[in-house]
Amino acid sequence: MPETAVQLDVETRQRLLNVAAELFAEHGFNHVTIREICQAAGANLAAVNYHFRDKLGLYKEVVQMAADAMNKFKAEILDTVEPQPPEERLRGYIRLTLHRLLDPHQESWMEKLIARETTDPTPAIDLIIEKGIKPTVERNGRMVGELLGTTLDDPRVWQCFLSVQGQCLFYKMSMPVTLRMAPPGFQYTSEVVDALAEHVYQFSLAGIRALAAQPAPPQMGWRS
Repeated sequence: MPETAVQLDVETRQRLLNVAAELFAEHGFNHVTIREICQAAGANLAAVNYHFRDKLGLYKEVVQMAADAMNKFKAEILDTVEPQPPEERLRGYIRLTLHRLLDPHQESWMEKLIARETTDPTPAIDLIIEKGIKPTVERNGRMVGELLGTTLDDPRVWQCFLSVQGQCLFYKMSMPVTLRMAPPGFQYTSEVVDALAEHVYQFSLAGIRALAAQPAPPQMGWRS
């Protein structure tokens, strides 16, 4: 195949991915057609079958992109905070996570897609688990486990980490409501996010320390 044709092939494939990412994130897998994707991407109907076999194949590629970005984002945060004591690791993790989630300039289709996939899963859900969540599971667990003085088999580790993560995600998911209820001109400035992160950190650390003072429950483990 001539070099120009190969380049066009690559460009068409990437256009399909970019358009599909936005449409799937906005409407969900079941409410987007191949025709709509190809029309928006300026490609013929056979292009999806040629590059991805079918709509599910295209969707899995899009989910893979989101899962890889999720893992990269989490790994970068953990790399940044890892040399510090566990209390400061937790504080840094929360602050950096909230700054990323509440940054209006960051791409939003990935978070929308992941949110849709976790609440209304398709066969692509395993990609998010395997590529986006599992690679950093033990590192996240160790951060909390050190504060609890226990091992990864202790269910409190995952309950605490999910509570921390849930608070951060809540502020992201509730942004449309918060911005409408806040005083006119309110924005998530760096100072506002820092203060919010400190609140989540103090609240979470107090809860972790309270649980650490209690007897450990039966060991349940975490499937990894």
